[in-house]
Amino acid sequence: MTSVLVIGATGRQGGAVAELLLDHGHDVTAYVRSPESPSALALVAAGARLVAGDLADPLALAGAASGVDAIFGLSVPFGSGGKDEEVAQGRLLVDVAAKTDAHLVYSSVRGADRLAATDIDHADSKQLVEAHLRAQQVRATVLGPVYFMENVLNVGFSRLADGVLVNPLSAGKPLDQVTVRDIAGLAVHAVEHPDRFVGKRIDIASDRVTGEQAARILSDVLGREIPYRQMPLDQVRQWAGAEIADMFQRFEDNTDFLDIDTLHADHPGVTWHSYADWARTVDWDRVLRSPATA
Repeated sequence: MTSVLVIGATGRQGGAVAELLLDHGHDVTAYVRSPESPSALALVAAGARLVAGDLADPLALAGAASGVDAIFGLSVPFGSGGKDEEVAQGRLLVDVAAKTDAHLVYSSVRGADRLAATDIDHADSKQLVEAHLRAQQVRATVLGPVYFMENVLNVGFSRLADGVLVNPLSAGKPLDQVTVRDIAGLAVHAVEHPDRFVGKRIDIASDRVTGEQAARILSDVLGREIPYRQMPLDQVRQWAGAEIADMFQRFEDNTDFLDIDTLHADHPGVTWHSYADWARTVDWDRVLRSPATA
């Protein structure tokens, strides 16, 4: 049994990691901002220990990390402090891991080991965090997720509750995507095999699908026709801001895809999910009842 501190344990990534660690019988400390929230209380019921704090609180984070074998962590983009806030969070996380000699499994973003600015703040911030990590004496594994499958669950953006799948990419444009289930699978595998994963950086994707393919899969799973509609980038810019619009333009222009088959073959201990596999795990009744938020 390994003792693991999970940062953001009530979020999608951290929650998936905490759940899988508990399923594997590990000792989980969940670092949460709101210990009375339903998701935090569910973690307690599943066997986790809660510690309250955030990624701007060095004393709380150091206390939570004291004595653990491993830390799963990430920095949070799109906060009120912008890029600088996320960089500060990531650097603090790295510094705490270095001081405790815990194995840090850090969830970053694909390509953030490069040193060329993308002008997309939530990617450039992780470049700076990874540069700080490389400059420290820390036992670390870095995961570089691509676009999340779970983004489609934001029905205010995807418009699934309206019976269509909306996305800014052209209908036939392939997009590498990952589910948090597979991030958790690889993260837990790294925690359980530090001798094989310390010092490694792994970009991670679950499947590659076009918008048309995703719509067909969702049609099959939901049992009704879900047509695909392309959202104009000007509308994305108006609804979600220039950073998100620029990100989708990069995806539209991208020709550099991951070698997903080799990635999965290299890590057979992970239960990888295709887009269809993932879609079948979702409680769509609950998702489609949720209030639409853009």
